[in-house]
Amino acid sequence: MNWYLLGIGIYILLLIGVSIYASKKVKTGEDFDLAGRSLPFWLLSFTFAGLWFGGGTVIGTTGVAFEYGLWDTEAAWGVIPDPYGAGLCLILAGLFYFSTLRRMGGVTLADFFTARFGKSAGLLSTLVMIFGWTFFVSAQIVVFGKIFNSILGWSYNWSIWIGMILVVLYTIAGGLWSVALTDMIQMIIILIGIVVAVPVGLNAVGGLSEIKAILPEGMLSFTPTFNPDISAIGRWMPWLSGWMIIGLGSIASPDITQVAQAGISDRDVKKASITAGLIYWFFGSLVVLLGLIGAALVSKGVITLEMMNGDSELIMPVMIQQLFPLPIAVLFVSAILAAVMSSADGALLALSTLFSRNILPFFRKEKLDDKTELRYSRLVVVIFAIVTTVIGIGYPHAFLLMNFGFDSLLAGLFVPLTLAIYWKGATAKGFFAGVISGILVRVILSGFIEGWSFETVMYPEKWYIYTMIAPLVNLLFMVAVSLIDRDKEIKYNER
Repeated sequence: MNWYLLGIGIYILLLIGVSIYASKKVKTGEDFDLAGRSLPFWLLSFTFAGLWFGGGTVIGTTGVAFEYGLWDTEAAWGVIPDPYGAGLCLILAGLFYFSTLRRMGGVTLADFFTARFGKSAGLLSTLVMIFGWTFFVSAQIVVFGKIFNSILGWSYNWSIWIGMILVVLYTIAGGLWSVALTDMIQMIIILIGIVVAVPVGLNAVGGLSEIKAILPEGMLSFTPTFNPDISAIGRWMPWLSGWMIIGLGSIASPDITQVAQAGISDRDVKKASITAGLIYWFFGSLVVLLGLIGAALVSKGVITLEMMNGDSELIMPVMIQQLFPLPIAVLFVSAILAAVMSSADGALLALSTLFSRNILPFFRKEKLDDKTELRYSRLVVVIFAIVTTVIGIGYPHAFLLMNFGFDSLLAGLFVPLTLAIYWKGATAKGFFAGVISGILVRVILSGFIEGWSFETVMYPEKWYIYTMIAPLVNLLFMVAVSLIDRDKEIKYNER
């Protein structure tokens, strides 16, 4: 008997049961999108944390920690974006953004831009969010393929399609109620799995002291290390950019805004977001530790590189099979799938809501009734799931897909969102100038300079230059155009 398959099957049946229960609460489009705006503090906390504690973290982050450590100054890469930038985002969003976004009473972040700058601005912001978020969902789907392929021996392509079908089935059943309730279960399983896995891994490698003795000192440095061949700017600019990718970029992500709108009160939402950020930092650090344990085990010869087929993101599945007793291994495989599903369901729902609420109205003059809106929302979940699966098949790198999605939001929407909230002088023309210029720098300019391929656009050789400059160019254009626009308006009014 394949105990992995049995454990996964039991877990999936549990999710189906929860989704069936959640579906009974869904009567209207708002129930599907916002869970009736009735999520309490404790459920919000699980949902906020579960949205991002997904495959990109459990598989992608362990792979990066395994290959680069905390921060590799020479490679200009490490685990700063996730989990540390991701946790920072949840805290900043709770402190400075959610209260204002909730006051406007919409559902999506695009609703806020529509209220602030007009329908066309809402449409542009929707297109940017859909673009960036498609890659984030693809990152989660990639992990399905890697887990089922590595653990169960199924082909990667078949595995990724099966994973997509599973997520779609329970997401379309209960909408945000399904996402919130399953995220609670999934986060509990994730946290139990991580807490159990860390001591097992430490025992196998010989403890923290052994990790420090085996791994290069640079792999264990949280900040850039001195390198005479790299200038101070060359050391610190990538590190700061690493914090920005998710720490700032994901503040403009559609899923956390949607969840924030579903909370009972501003106070609950603020507390839940900050709590989720702290939870993310703590358990994300344990995930990083598992990646370092994997690197130490390879150095000791307990695990070989051949076992991973040249893919550092397979270190976690290999460790599970090589180190853990079967019951713990089954638990942890279920925990990884829980992490994937907890992110993929919320992200797919956010894409669906954006499309049905902020794009469809441009093609239909009459307002959709509740049943029609609900039907469209469920249909769009399926469509985006297929698109993201195709991307995941073509580019199977979870961590890079995830970070490129957030980097796109950083380039296009972080500055406009912040100025729209805190600067009354921001105008619609300034918004368009900022968004378009930021996206051009991050996506188009990198393509022209680095070459047109998935690899070079998502992760250019000097990725941090585009990450840092794109929002600055966005800021420059938005402020300049807004000031010019307001000056023209004042002069016109004086006449």
